[in-house]
Amino acid sequence: MKTFKIIISIFCLAVIATSCGSDAKTVTLKTEIYCDHCETCESCKGRVEPTLKAIEGITSVDMKVSEKTITVNYDASKIDEAKIKQAIAHTGFDAGDVKAEPGAYDNLDDCCKKK
Repeated sequence: MKTFKIIISIFCLAVIATSCGSDAKTVTLKTEIYCDHCETCESCKGRVEPTLKAIEGITSVDMKVSEKTITVNYDASKIDEAKIKQAIAHTGFDAGDVKAEPGAYDNLDDCCKKK
């Protein structure tokens, strides 16, 4: 029983130490989505989510096609909202007040562009 208590104590300390070092934040950004199959389209959700998840400091990404939003959970000690917006713009999509980069937008499939 004593060993069990020691293990639980070490685990609790590890969890506390991990959570103290992060500055978890969430941002939800409006975007323009024109594709009618974005949930499975490689140019839409399939491009945005993996690209953002690969960036240090971003812990999760959820592109909600029906709401035309991208929600990003991130560690503010490693990345800020402006860099997240720029990363989204690099994928060809608007990120709130930051417009999609023209070259990246041009590389989207035709179904993802405004008609």
